[in-house]
Amino acid sequence: MAHIVLVTGLLTGRINASFELASRLQKEGHEITYLCQPSTLVKIQSYGFNALAVSKITFDYKDPRRSAMESSWFKKLRFHLKYLKSHYSEGIKILKLEEHKALFRQVNPDLALIDVEIHDMIFTAIELKIPVKLTTTWFSDKISLKSPSIRTGVIPGRGVSGTKVGILFSWLLMRAKINTRVVLNRLTFTNYRRWMFKKYAKNIGFDTSGLLVNTLPPLYSFTKLPIVTMTMSELEFPHKLAKNMIYVGPMIRENRNLQKEDPAVADRLKTIYRKRDTEKGQLIYGSVGSMATSGVVFLKKVIKACTDQEGWQLVLSLGPNLNIADFGEVPSQIHLFNWVPQPEVISHADCVVTHAGNNTMNECLHYTVPMVLYSGKKTDQDGSAARMAYHGLGVLGDKDRDGAEQIRSNIDEVLTNKAFRAKMIEFNNIYQDYRARALSPLLFEEKEY
Repeated sequence: MAHIVLVTGLLTGRINASFELASRLQKEGHEITYLCQPSTLVKIQSYGFNALAVSKITFDYKDPRRSAMESSWFKKLRFHLKYLKSHYSEGIKILKLEEHKALFRQVNPDLALIDVEIHDMIFTAIELKIPVKLTTTWFSDKISLKSPSIRTGVIPGRGVSGTKVGILFSWLLMRAKINTRVVLNRLTFTNYRRWMFKKYAKNIGFDTSGLLVNTLPPLYSFTKLPIVTMTMSELEFPHKLAKNMIYVGPMIRENRNLQKEDPAVADRLKTIYRKRDTEKGQLIYGSVGSMATSGVVFLKKVIKACTDQEGWQLVLSLGPNLNIADFGEVPSQIHLFNWVPQPEVISHADCVVTHAGNNTMNECLHYTVPMVLYSGKKTDQDGSAARMAYHGLGVLGDKDRDGAEQIRSNIDEVLTNKAFRAKMIEFNNIYQDYRARALSPLLFEEKEY
């Protein structure tokens, strides 16, 4: 069978999803090698996968020659003009592109599955003529009058913004913002990284008409390269799907947190589950994601919403960056953690208050737990929350506008309205069909994009 390389970034959700993808490919007989960031090497190896560290990806592009010239626009202009002929050659060094190529030659894979954000590895693999497919957990961001951008919370058919005219306006506004940002980058001599990749792509013979300045963290989206998305097409808004999207379904790896299991956390959670079951109450799980550095105000509203509600037990996972002490004393039915084994907690929950991170939403689908959707309003979270609400998998709120009373009402609606659970079961059946499919035919199928 084939030797497949998985190239990952730093996002926890992406890495966790890749574990299930890698495991399924191994079961189909393929050899898997991870090429990963140095900071994730030990974690990936601890799950039993073969992994090699790549040179640290340079997301924050800085030319060391320019360090003394940051004080004014004129100095930036002078720097730009003075080194005009060497920006590209220096960029090759700054981005470590030759090092990436050397590692690919060493591993010599039959197929490279590369995270859509890691342009450095995408283009170097293409230059070496290694078959490449991109991976993501995002929904499609194809421009369509029936499908708003995943950067917006617009829902087709709802209000003026959901009309074709409203969707068109949202797309025009989004593209105008992006293009304005590109122009400003050029005028201020910033984001050489974007320029470097475009020039590099042209130099290796890549068809740059398939590059679109992106609405998400990657500098470009790829309209012609095949993209393996760990989502379901049935969860998209109804529209003509992009030809280059390969839907393989959510990748949920159960028991992925065994290495981190904390006996004290495990004991607390068992007590909470037991209390909920004894009192025949309801368990609400809330999370703002592992990357959250803010959100205390919103979480305090969630705490207030669940306080004094008979039978409700609230488990809040704050992530590593928020301090439990900042929340002061909380009622006995409120349980604050910096980390929990999320799949386990969701499996016990009656509803989940989520920031609309893909990993959390997919785990809710896996365990058929309806959601109260409070988008974190970053990258694709607005669009992902809108899609879940459109398909009836949860109630959509606004974390900045909704007070405790509205949050309580939304939670109560999800807990009491059986339609949400029924929809979850319906989409879980579709998800189970995806899980039963072999991945190899999808990944090795030759087709025009």
